[in-house]
Amino acid sequence: MEFAQLRTFVTLASTRHFGLAAERLRIAQPHVSRRIKQLEEDLNVVLFHRDRKNVRLTLAGEAFLPEAMRLLKLSDVARRRAQAGAQGRAGRLSVGVVSASLLGPLPTILAEFHRRFPEISLHFVDNVTPSTALMQSLGEGTTDVVFAHPPVRLGGEFERITIVRDPLVAVLPPAHPLAERTSIRLLEIADDPWIMFPREPNDKAIYDRIIALCHRAGFTPRIVHEASNTLTRLGLVSAGFGVHVVHRAWDTIPFPGVSYVPVTPTDVVEITCLWRKGDANPLLANLLKIVSEFAVA
Repeated sequence: MEFAQLRTFVTLASTRHFGLAAERLRIAQPHVSRRIKQLEEDLNVVLFHRDRKNVRLTLAGEAFLPEAMRLLKLSDVARRRAQAGAQGRAGRLSVGVVSASLLGPLPTILAEFHRRFPEISLHFVDNVTPSTALMQSLGEGTTDVVFAHPPVRLGGEFERITIVRDPLVAVLPPAHPLAERTSIRLLEIADDPWIMFPREPNDKAIYDRIIALCHRAGFTPRIVHEASNTLTRLGLVSAGFGVHVVHRAWDTIPFPGVSYVPVTPTDVVEITCLWRKGDANPLLANLLKIVSEFAVA
């Protein structure tokens, strides 16, 4: 049973005339007769009563007609979806994100992508493990694109667009004498207890840059508490257990009892969109067009 036979059957059932069906299908009349005969042989039933005056459906034909129409409709949907997929307008993308990436323009990027391409399904990998784990998933092909902190050395098999480049700021408890300042020198909180995330299994590169920044300022931080979750660390600061540093985007989340204060010297934290070099996925290409609109120098 072929779709051409089904289409011929539905057309003949509608016109009840071999000549009119041939005109509508733009084929010769013998082809209509041949397709109907082949379909009847495949189904092992007679679909039409035929005489010199008219053509009408048999009981088997009446039962088969709605199913044939449904199959044709499904084939049309499948064809449109295949064409949309080839044009990057339908399909599925797997997107890896670190939580910090959602503090920048990423939600706006995703909203715009969904508005322009509503038929593309996004599968999110929200990984509590570090950016290196997401980079591994990208290299293995389990994700199509990731939004993460870039590795210190980016391999030649990946490409990237940076969408966030934020300076580090100090996070101080409400009673801290420097909490109301518009900026501070990092050395001014050298004697405070520090709250950090563990170097393992978190983003080691960011951890090392924070420690190196403190060394450049002339001290080694006295770390008294460690917590992997940023909200936990902010809560510990709010409770007065120490000070912390985060990138500036975190100040977009009002957290009770903490102050975000710019520091000098500082360093920057980046969020980048990364994908496999040479990936010709048209769905990815459409996402990258939008991401590029939010690129930072």
